[in-house]
Amino acid sequence: MERFGTVVLVLAALGFLGFGIAIVAAPEAVLAPVGISGTAAGLVELRAFYGGLELGLAAFLFACAAQPAWRAPGLWAVALANGGIAAARLLGIGLTGEFTGFFAAALVWEIGFTLAAVVALRGRTG
Repeated sequence: MERFGTVVLVLAALGFLGFGIAIVAAPEAVLAPVGISGTAAGLVELRAFYGGLELGLAAFLFACAAQPAWRAPGLWAVALANGGIAAARLLGIGLTGEFTGFFAAALVWEIGFTLAAVVALRGRTG
């Protein structure tokens, strides 16, 4: 089960890394399918918050995968970050009635990683 937890951490880190790089490089192109665009100042904020936060989280998760003592905290971060995003996305969908293919794919990712991290945490010994 230890190996499963490491795989969850690395895959989650790769996902955050990829999305972070994409947002930093071209935030409007990535977010246009959900109607997000912005001014020059808005694009700075999208790059900083969406991109920068994703990149920082990816770096943390890679570090957690590399350090056995950090794996449980990393798995908690995966579960709570993805679970929080999924919960807020579902709330937003419920409040607006808006649902897109992007949201469906995002929810599969977010709920999937939440569950995978929880399974890895439950399987840990000690």
